[in-house]
Amino acid sequence: DLTGLFNRRGFLAVSEQQIKIARRRGKRLLLLYIDIDDMKQINDTFGHHQGDAALIATASILRDTFRESDIIARVGGDEFVILAIDPNELPAEVLAHRLRQKCVERNESTFGEFILYLSVGSTYYDPQDPCSIEDLMGRADRIMYRHKREKNRAINKSYRSRSTEPQTLVYKKAA
Repeated sequence: DLTGLFNRRGFLAVSEQQIKIARRRGKRLLLLYIDIDDMKQINDTFGHHQGDAALIATASILRDTFRESDIIARVGGDEFVILAIDPNELPAEVLAHRLRQKCVERNESTFGEFILYLSVGSTYYDPQDPCSIEDLMGRADRIMYRHKREKNRAINKSYRSRSTEPQTLVYKKAA
């Protein structure tokens, strides 16, 4: 109810149908797995009302970034997933650029208590090598978390001055 997006169960039901259609038609799909960075810190520092605001802002960014035909869901506390129905029309790199721009716009135009950072992992559904939606989600989730660990290691190893804006969204190329 908070975000107005599908939950995990709704996403799985609708996405399974899209997987069947893609397999039958020989079409690829793109799945993106997104996690809000430092959600615990937002909740602990600013309160759960601001954590809810982060979830709502992320949902809004995702709706503004992706097409109505794409399936968008909040599948966990601070985790979101998108199944892009026709990735040949808009490849992963274009979608990632759009998402990055929407985050930058939100962070520049909102004078809230926190800056929103996202991590993304993506993978393609290949009809020549079919898999379930759960397998697809697992692959994208692993890519996203691997990338998040790499990003956190880089942040911890390098000093950033207060005037240096961290990258709003770091995108891991689709597998």
